[in-house]
Amino acid sequence: MSKTLTNEHMVLHERIKDVRKDFGIFFTPERIVDFISGLVDKSRWEDAKSVHILEPACGLAQFLTGMMRNHPELRSAAQFFGVEINSDIVHYLKTLAFAKSFHIINTDYLLWEPLRKFDLIIGNPPYGIPSLSEHYTIKTDPATKEKYKEKFETWFGKYNVYGAFIEKSVKLLKPDGQAILIVPATFLILDEFKKLRQFLSRSGKCDFIYCGSEVFKPDADVAALILNFKKSASENGMRLMEFHDGKVTQIRKMADWKGEVVTFETSFSRTLESMCSFRLKDIFEIRISPRTPEIKKNPFIMKEPPPNPHNYLPLLNGRNLKCNEIIYDNLTGYWIRKRDMKGLRGYYGIPHIVVGLGFRENGRVAAAFDEKCYPWMGDVYHLTRKENPFAADSELDDKNIIEYLNSDCLRRYIREIYRSITYHLSITQLKEIPIPTECEWGKIRKIQEIHSADYADNIFCKIA
Repeated sequence: MSKTLTNEHMVLHERIKDVRKDFGIFFTPERIVDFISGLVDKSRWEDAKSVHILEPACGLAQFLTGMMRNHPELRSAAQFFGVEINSDIVHYLKTLAFAKSFHIINTDYLLWEPLRKFDLIIGNPPYGIPSLSEHYTIKTDPATKEKYKEKFETWFGKYNVYGAFIEKSVKLLKPDGQAILIVPATFLILDEFKKLRQFLSRSGKCDFIYCGSEVFKPDADVAALILNFKKSASENGMRLMEFHDGKVTQIRKMADWKGEVVTFETSFSRTLESMCSFRLKDIFEIRISPRTPEIKKNPFIMKEPPPNPHNYLPLLNGRNLKCNEIIYDNLTGYWIRKRDMKGLRGYYGIPHIVVGLGFRENGRVAAAFDEKCYPWMGDVYHLTRKENPFAADSELDDKNIIEYLNSDCLRRYIREIYRSITYHLSITQLKEIPIPTECEWGKIRKIQEIHSADYADNIFCKIA
């Protein structure tokens, strides 16, 4: 890229920095643009008279310029298209010399209905939850959001717009066309994207190239992944790879992938799974505490100090939970009368295991036994034993379950199979945690003691 072009990008970067968050805009480092451009498979274009290349949510058209820079032979054979919703960006882009040869369309990509299909769709879609709420990043009015829901078959739950961008791009490809998009890696594992994973699995072949959480810093702290997708009626399956220090390494391959959760298998994770006879879902019912919006709307919740503290209990959250310890102090500012507590959640009146899982940086897990039966809120999970013979066969009592959940070996397992994709485990992920029997836990504990140097230190237990 020329110095002039780089300067023009920087000028626009400064001009729109105040609106970037509302549109989920994050600029892609040029080294990543060049790497992605190098993934393009041009073999099917060799005899084509015209090639159609599209960048959705193009912003500064970084990927179109990257294609021209890295594949100069396409300048005469290809037509370059960009779609951008922000009219200020489009107006400015059209004043730049390098963009004169691009067809720039000012519209909402997710509602756009072009008359053509494309050989290559390449870019960095916006990401965020669409809503006018101050808690979410993509400012979208309710009517537009309803149109999205009706239009996209992969829309599910609290959907992130980048999932809709992926679906739209796949549908706009010609047969054997290619889509290369850099997106958050969360769609590999989260429940909200189960329909998207299934859609991809039946639409063609997927290469998932994990890039880690450093790509967009300091603008965004997100674990990024490059989706390299080939549309095909006959070729399917997926490969999980990792991009590090300029090299791509294959982690795993599934020729019969049907959209299942994709994890980073390692020899350690396979060993631990082979040593455990159960999964957490076999033994426990797992529920999550009510979130803040529900708490605020509840008529029995008090934000003020109660007139008679003896009749009230404080609501606890993740800050009250440490490894094998619960701090029964009011750190949330919320109170509820003891007699109303079971109306919030029925199992709050029953002694049980509580688990906090925030593992983005170090894979920490914190579990403890709530013998006082306090109410909770936020990202804290509650484990109550199932009443069936299969669960009883697990043998491991609550004390040993807690010891295992707080152990170095489980911390390492979670960190290795999920890397830094999300800050917290979902219920689905928690259900799949391998659980040993009493005999198996004894063997795992001995191995951990003997090879303690191979495990991370215990700092994960010190949850602030």
